[in-house]
Amino acid sequence: MTSQPSTGGRVLRIIAIILMAGATVFNLLGGIGTFCVASNPMAWGPSMAKLASYQWLYVFLMIAAIVVSAWGIVVTIALARGKPHAYRDALIVLVISMVLAGVQTFVSIALRGKGAPQNMRFYLTALVLIVFLLLRLPPLWKLIDGFAPSGKRDVATPAGLAAFWGGLIALTTPLWAAPTHVGPDGAQWVNVIRMPLLLGGALLMLAGISVLVWAGRTSSRPANRSRLVEEAE
Repeated sequence: MTSQPSTGGRVLRIIAIILMAGATVFNLLGGIGTFCVASNPMAWGPSMAKLASYQWLYVFLMIAAIVVSAWGIVVTIALARGKPHAYRDALIVLVISMVLAGVQTFVSIALRGKGAPQNMRFYLTALVLIVFLLLRLPPLWKLIDGFAPSGKRDVATPAGLAAFWGGLIALTTPLWAAPTHVGPDGAQWVNVIRMPLLLGGALLMLAGISVLVWAGRTSSRPANRSRLVEEAE
């Protein structure tokens, strides 16, 4: 019989999965947001024009960030389901994402004197990586049951919460990314992908809420059946 983590362990496990989902979405948005510079840095003002000689690097960073983030989505789902090697793969995704964000931040600071918003992407990914490394400490690893699979494990709750928070990050991107995406003419660059962000974020949040509602109803059914049996007896 497989062991079940305590309530504290389940909460810690869910928090870890949500953090992984948040870092994945943040890196995905960072990769997508690099498209402007990767496609035509000369079109976004004198500051971005300084990156033109390294356009090839930004193309690579954009593609790499999107590909690794797509893998991160798969790994996040695997974590929620307790799949083998999901924790190891999560560490690999976080390390690669942090390196990509760090390189982009360093190059941007060196060429144009600014690293935002990629610096925040780097800091967030590094923070989540530290959290996941701490989870490998024996007391915490035992508490969360090592992300081990179990037939009775609640998969829907962490998956729903991860989808909800990931959607919230995407939905609110025009708010928190606006200060670092203003062109020399005052134009707001985030508006270029505003509709995909709002639509994708809203759909992801609705999907997360739907999964959470379904999980709540499913978890209440055994209790209801048990109560009916007791009353019948």
